[in-house]
Amino acid sequence: MAPNGTTPTATASGESSKPRTVASGKGSDDAHRQKILVVGWRKAGKTSCIKTVFQQVPAREVPYFGVTQKIERVNYDSIVPLQIWDTPSNFELDQLDVPLSTFSTIVYVLDMQQDDSYHESILKFVHLMVRAYLVNPNLRFSMFIHKAEVLSEDYRGENYAEIQRATSEEIEDFPYKTLQTFAPNLDFDDPSTISMIINQLISDVKFSMTSVHDVSLRDAWSKVIQGSMEMLAAVESLLLDFTSHSSADNSFLFDIRSGVILATDNRHRTDDLSEQVTEYLSSFLQFRELYKPLTLQKANGVNGRGDKQAETNAQEDGEGEEEDGPRGWWDEEDPDEPWMTQSTRLLPNTTLSLWQFTPYLALVVLLRTETWQARRGTIEYNLTFLRQGVREILQVM
Repeated sequence: MAPNGTTPTATASGESSKPRTVASGKGSDDAHRQKILVVGWRKAGKTSCIKTVFQQVPAREVPYFGVTQKIERVNYDSIVPLQIWDTPSNFELDQLDVPLSTFSTIVYVLDMQQDDSYHESILKFVHLMVRAYLVNPNLRFSMFIHKAEVLSEDYRGENYAEIQRATSEEIEDFPYKTLQTFAPNLDFDDPSTISMIINQLISDVKFSMTSVHDVSLRDAWSKVIQGSMEMLAAVESLLLDFTSHSSADNSFLFDIRSGVILATDNRHRTDDLSEQVTEYLSSFLQFRELYKPLTLQKANGVNGRGDKQAETNAQEDGEGEEEDGPRGWWDEEDPDEPWMTQSTRLLPNTTLSLWQFTPYLALVVLLRTETWQARRGTIEYNLTFLRQGVREILQVM
């Protein structure tokens, strides 16, 4: 299933920034999607942050993106159904046609190379963050410090630290009384109230240095999506159990199309390790069309068409029952589908193994080569229980 979305088009000056309707094969299912609001300064890279990950647009096409003139909504189906809102640079919260409480996360994109506009951009982010927090304290906030590739490594680190420091200072100095109307029940004359808000906001905002030319952008989106996953703790527990019983080192559950890490076992995991595994998956998937499996041959030699026809006839005769309620990817699976599998030996004695886990998910396991050679059957046996466990969690959620 391809992600749904629209391409920004130029509009006349002064045209409304209300979101346009996006054609979707699933119909009106917005209520079931986790909504993520992406905002930022003009030409900060908001659209590129979305399209290169969730619409698989090559990074080389980023310079040709036009300026976003209207709110654009991109639907993306994975372990968590998402709706990502791309906004123009002049966006204000009052332009939303849905309550702010319907969003799970606000992502603010800041251009790292435009150090002359840091102050204004950070002020805009803090104002938006405080207002959103007062309306919906459950919102999560992330700042993508974007276009990191244009700066040298030393200068990049200095700017990254400076942006974080300046953001914390602006949160501390913000005139909270000016937004009293958005929180009439809070006493902004009470220093303890202001201190509570400041401490909460400073601890809540998550910073990530990103670039469309490496895996840092996918890593940042991983943190955002994991924060939206109510089932994250349960899935991580399953991965930890699988890793332990399989004598593996680490396990990573990926979204196949975007290359985003959805969950890990969190055993001795480092950023360098996550980057290595993400690059491995991205590299392999570039060639996955070469590994398309042959259609399973049935005993009668009709490639399964007879079974499909029998199933159709049974449903027409009333023998098949249609379940009530929304359908998920697990309802669309073919249990006989031969999913992708692959393993790569890394020098000197490490192996990375991949299994396509569902139509949307892939499991990547890092382990010692001798363990892989000796216990492959046990690992793939354990995999069936891991897959079943994830399916059961999603059906409950």
